[in-house]
Amino acid sequence: MIIDESKQDTKLPAIMTAAVRLFVENGVASTTIRDIAKAAKVAEGTLYRHYDSKEELARDILQKNLATFSEFLDRKAREKSGLAGRLEGVATAFAEAYEDNQDVARFILFSHAAEMERLPKGMRLPRHVIVDLLKEAVTAKELPASADVDLLQAMVIGACSRLLLAKAYGEVKGDLREKAAEVGRRLAKLVEAK
Repeated sequence: MIIDESKQDTKLPAIMTAAVRLFVENGVASTTIRDIAKAAKVAEGTLYRHYDSKEELARDILQKNLATFSEFLDRKAREKSGLAGRLEGVATAFAEAYEDNQDVARFILFSHAAEMERLPKGMRLPRHVIVDLLKEAVTAKELPASADVDLLQAMVIGACSRLLLAKAYGEVKGDLREKAAEVGRRLAKLVEAK
């Protein structure tokens, strides 16, 4: 969970942890401020010192964690060279992010679509990371100049997101980190121009 360092010694970590768990279990709309305060073992007023509403809290959690994931995704993808290696890094980043904090990963998966329009303009998102990787692959002639990088990034993000949903719903068993190399190979085949 991403929490501003200056607020680490406050009640905010407990509030955010409780909120994410409840948002995943019940949805943002069905979770009340009272529910969050009770789960975090704080007074409702404590929660209001940090946020004006549960929606503001949800948006803050989403924005901070999505930005951090985008940075992590870029870093993991660039640990390897070539398009296939970078796509393995993408798969690894999605797998590690999910396995290391399933509640936050599920919250982002389940709630990001409703909040995308409210995120700051210019915020670097996972789709931007993938587009950049694909453009670099075009420049390196690993993909043809005619490659539709927006379509290909949607396919990559879609495949990775669906894999996380399948894990969340119990359709895929085992630790996703152990499957990242295979997922990366299959992502490379997915975007190949042949």
